[in-house]
Amino acid sequence: MHFIGSGALLQHAASYALTAGLRVAGICCPPGDPAIARLRNLGIAVLESADPNQDMLGVLEAGGDGIVFSVNNRWILGDDLLASGARFFNIHNGLVQDYRGIAEICVFAALCRGDDRYGTTLQQVLPGRKVDAGPIVAQIEFPIGPDDCFSDVLHHSLAACREIFELNVRDIASNSYRTQVQPTAAAALRYDDVASICAGADPARLAKAAHLGRYAGFFPRLKCLIDSAQAAGSRTAAPAPLRHRGTPQ
Repeated sequence: MHFIGSGALLQHAASYALTAGLRVAGICCPPGDPAIARLRNLGIAVLESADPNQDMLGVLEAGGDGIVFSVNNRWILGDDLLASGARFFNIHNGLVQDYRGIAEICVFAALCRGDDRYGTTLQQVLPGRKVDAGPIVAQIEFPIGPDDCFSDVLHHSLAACREIFELNVRDIASNSYRTQVQPTAAAALRYDDVASICAGADPARLAKAAHLGRYAGFFPRLKCLIDSAQAAGSRTAAPAPLRHRGTPQ
């Protein structure tokens, strides 16, 4: 199998596949990704690519078992690649019935909206479909506690992403998995949606969602947008200064 993605989640998935006795034919990562050195130390061929939609076509034609996992992958895979004959699977950080799009924005939105559950989705990726809208192979759901903040929910969701891969990779490798089609969220969330998400949240929910904790350094753009939205909200909510009547001179 091949992988497309980045970071610690990708490294974990590839390492687990090897431990399970599965062949990892190669991995496609962004240039300079922190996981590259560790992946090569595992004996895995790594392709550093700025555009897997172009570079992976030849790789897949050269060999492999025709299975590709998208793990912590920021690229949108194009129809030409998805129609190449391989079977593509994506791990999405979110329950796609409620949240599609960028993972950290999905977590942020769930907290701003007061959701009491979150989870992760393993799905097949097919040409001609919207982002995160393919048939579902499996989902893992967990509760959001009343005091949970962004860092808590993201931590649980990353653990669920690792678990859902471990539970299903052998079935996918042996072609013994099943899929089901379910309605998905109407829109895929993007960074452009952060301001409106903030505007629609009550202060208590926004405070929990804005507490990025240990993950703040991973999402500087999200932190900047939240800070800007909160600052704008404070200016809007601030009362007008009192005017005192003085004695005319």
